[in-house]
Amino acid sequence: MQQLKTLSNLEGFLHFIKYNVGGAVDKLMSIVKTFKGICLLLLLCATMHSNELYSQTNTSRTTTGQLARSITSGHASEEAKVKALFLWIANTISYDHELQNSVKLQKEIYTTEENVIKHVLKRKKALCGGYAFLFTELCSRLGIESKVIHGFSKKYTPGAYENKQVDHSWNAVKINGKWELLDINWAVSMKEGEKISMYWYRTNPEHFIYSHFPADPKWTLLDRKVSREEFYGLK
Repeated sequence: MQQLKTLSNLEGFLHFIKYNVGGAVDKLMSIVKTFKGICLLLLLCATMHSNELYSQTNTSRTTTGQLARSITSGHASEEAKVKALFLWIANTISYDHELQNSVKLQKEIYTTEENVIKHVLKRKKALCGGYAFLFTELCSRLGIESKVIHGFSKKYTPGAYENKQVDHSWNAVKINGKWELLDINWAVSMKEGEKISMYWYRTNPEHFIYSHFPADPKWTLLDRKVSREEFYGLK
């Protein structure tokens, strides 16, 4: 805006010279007016783009905020709200086998956490990261502290141990001042008939460590230290 003000001042100064000295500056005035027009156009485009990005982000946050409040309507305590979110996601969002097997789709969706959440809600399907990101996002809209935990899962098949890269994501959530562990992905994948497995909701850390090892060891939530070597040896 300062640049446009400077251009306006320059244009006024040239008008003063024209009417007091002559028409020798007509060409220069034309150039200044053209340049000023270009600057105005660029500023308008930049403003419109900025407003569009803000609108998209704000709309996304409003949507998840409304969803979180709708899901937890009638629940007063943190404990009840967290459980309502867990159950809603687990019963509404299916495991995304298509995404699991499509590199093209993964590149399209896994660009930002916000984009992952948007596609989870649109497709009603998710992989472990999608479940975890959505849960934390909905918690945040209610002022509940939650973390997405990335780490290693123990798959009970030969040759699947000691993965070099993290292969799973789950959540930690603070309820009444205490951190708890949960895994919505596994609650869905390990259904008991038609019912989701509640074993993976607020699972005892002493049990959770047998199958989940966080990249940041503090999220074992155990009083003792457990190494990755110990983790893979637990049975």
